[in-house]
Amino acid sequence: MSRTGRSLIRSILTKEDLESFIATYQIPSEFSPSFPGPDDPADCTPERIALYTLSFSFCDVRYPLSPFKVAVLNQYGIHFSQLHPLALMRIVHFKLSCVAVSDEPSVPLFRMFYQLKSDGYWFTFDKRKDRVSLPCYSFIPTSTYPKEWNNMFIFVSASLIQESPPLRDPKAFIDNSVPTLSANETVLWKRKYEHPIRAFKLLEGILAMGGLSPFYLVRLKAYCDKKDMGNVLEGKTPDVGSSAATEEVEKTPSSEGGSQRGPRVLRTPPHP
Repeated sequence: MSRTGRSLIRSILTKEDLESFIATYQIPSEFSPSFPGPDDPADCTPERIALYTLSFSFCDVRYPLSPFKVAVLNQYGIHFSQLHPLALMRIVHFKLSCVAVSDEPSVPLFRMFYQLKSDGYWFTFDKRKDRVSLPCYSFIPTSTYPKEWNNMFIFVSASLIQESPPLRDPKAFIDNSVPTLSANETVLWKRKYEHPIRAFKLLEGILAMGGLSPFYLVRLKAYCDKKDMGNVLEGKTPDVGSSAATEEVEKTPSSEGGSQRGPRVLRTPPHP
């Protein structure tokens, strides 16, 4: 693929921004997070990749990537750094909305709601036409804040996201065919478009309820009763402090190389 667009991009972040990002999102030093120099473009190499900080601060991505995010990347053959932040927000929202209706996401179900679109040098997801599927969200941002997201990046070792496919050619054919769903997926598909949920910047406790936050030693359970669902729809935090709202998460050594981080319990969730 042409790298012209990426070669013109320079980071506007400072060394202080780098230090704050590493501390807030616990990026391990073994992956060599570094501050781009004034002449360093956003090009990815086999050794290092550009990590856009807004994907974490605005779109709730966390390290390590969830298995569902990795499955979506592999389905479409897209490198992690090629996804627009709002595309990542859709993946996070989809995962959490599946948990909210008491089930786990699947790639065919995701494809039933979304189709891949090339957006210049990055990729995003558009909702399908209503005749195929009604959307699974009642609201979703149409732009990032700040808008200069592609000028806000650091470098990390490519091994940080070693599950990611190689860079995809934006001009390559995109298979947006309508998937075949299983009986269970069909039930969940209907449930999701009948009960759409707002997509927005979430508190860490809600991410933990969906198993997407590494900052807790326990996974917070999400319940689908009217009170908790109403809180989520209104952008409020459900009551995650009771003993009934948690379950232990078993930690095992990493099988993907590198050391396995021991997530800490946050008494006050971070607000990047």
